[in-house]
Amino acid sequence: MVNGGLRERKRVETRQRISDRATRLFERDGFENVTLAQVAEAADVSVKTVTNYFGAKEDLFFDAEPAILDAFVDALRHRASVSATTTLRPMILDGPLLTAPCPWTGVDTDSWNAMRVWAQCEYDSPTLRTRRAAILQSWLDPLAAASGSAPWAALMVGALVLRHDLLQRGLLGGAEPTEVERQVKDVVGQALDAIERGFEHV
Repeated sequence: MVNGGLRERKRVETRQRISDRATRLFERDGFENVTLAQVAEAADVSVKTVTNYFGAKEDLFFDAEPAILDAFVDALRHRASVSATTTLRPMILDGPLLTAPCPWTGVDTDSWNAMRVWAQCEYDSPTLRTRRAAILQSWLDPLAAASGSAPWAALMVGALVLRHDLLQRGLLGGAEPTEVERQVKDVVGQALDAIERGFEHV
C-alpha cells in the first residue's frame, strides 16, 4: 500500500512537471513552435513518457479542461432542487477561470498578465483554436446526460463559447479585470437568464 501510494505520488509529480515545463515553453516560443521532444527534454523524461500522460501536444495546453467538465457534470448530478442553469451560474460568472477557486477580486496583475500570455498563445495557434472548438463540442453529450436535456446543453455550450470569446478579447485588448468581469457578468449573465427562462424545469 505504501509503495502504491509512493508510485501514485511520483506519477502525479511527473505529470505536473511535464505540464509545467510545456506551459513555460508554449508561453516563450508559441504553441506551434514547440515539439514534444523539447517538452520531454525540459521535463527530463522521454517523449514516450510525455505521450503516456498526454495523448497529443494539444492535450498539454488544454490540461485543465477535463477537470472543468468533471466539475460541471458533478455539480449537475448532485444539485439540490434548483435548475441546471442556476447550479452552473456561479462557476461560470464568479471568476475569470471556470470552476477555479479564484474570484474576480482575487485577480492580481501577475495572474492577469499570465492569463493574457496564455490567451495570446491560443489565439495565435490555428491548431489550438480548432481544438478549443472540438473540446466544447465534446461537452454536449456529458452535459446533456447530467442535466437531462440536450437542448439545454447545446445552449449552455453556446454561453461558454460566448464567455470564452469575451474573456479572450478582453485579455488581448488590454482590458483590466474589472472591465472584463463587468462584460462577462452582463453579457453572459443575460445569456444564462435566457436559458433559465427557457428551461426553468431542467
